[in-house]
Amino acid sequence: MQTENKVSSRISAKAKLGRNLRIHEDALIMDGVEIGDNCIIEPGAIIYENVKLGSNCFVGAQCILGERLAAYKTDPNYSNPETIIGDNSTIRSGTIIYANCKFGRGFQTGHRACIRERSFFGDNCSFGTMSQSDGDIKVGDNCRFHNNVFIATYTTTEDNVHFYPMSCTVDSLHPPCQKGREGPYLEANVIVGAKVLILPRVRVGNGAVIAGASVVTHNVEPNMVMAGVPAKKIKSKEEVRCHLEDRPAYEVAFQSLKSEDSKK
Repeated sequence: MQTENKVSSRISAKAKLGRNLRIHEDALIMDGVEIGDNCIIEPGAIIYENVKLGSNCFVGAQCILGERLAAYKTDPNYSNPETIIGDNSTIRSGTIIYANCKFGRGFQTGHRACIRERSFFGDNCSFGTMSQSDGDIKVGDNCRFHNNVFIATYTTTEDNVHFYPMSCTVDSLHPPCQKGREGPYLEANVIVGAKVLILPRVRVGNGAVIAGASVVTHNVEPNMVMAGVPAKKIKSKEEVRCHLEDRPAYEVAFQSLKSEDSKK
């Protein structure tokens, strides 16, 4: 059964609810939560303190938004940091988003994604099924993370970066050593193929393409195609031709994505 703006014992009186909501009776809404207009909250969802959910959002079954941080267990004065999720976002079932994160408009997750604290995403990003952010990451606009992607702490990506399945970044030069941790930095328009590993402190230049199953150990020049273990320069991106048309292959991909975004 679903209720429309009907306050129950599972919805805090200190929550601010918008208009035209569909909140399942099994959802739990805590103090300080703000929910915009026209949102749907499915069964078993938990929205912890100080989450700000924009208008026209969907929160699937068994999602947790604003997961409390470790200090909650030890600090009697703990206050859950604010978590912001922009308008028109879709958070699919089983997703866990920790407190102190911020997401722009049109954010989407796949099922059972996990995003740790201090993860900051721009507009129109997606984070796929079973993918994980280890927190302290910065992501630009229009970025895509396919299923089973792992993004280590201190990773930064600019706009229009795409990670394909089972790709991974790391932040420690000598794991499990925690000293000097620093993730890679990916400039705009980078494509990371499936099962790629990008090592700490690496900078990947604008428009570069990392071929599947490569290991990136050093900085990558802009618009270069890299492949191998360790990854080496193969050719410029413009030299890679589409198999269906006589055009640069990756220009076709990005034009298609831009066209799709313009329809949203």
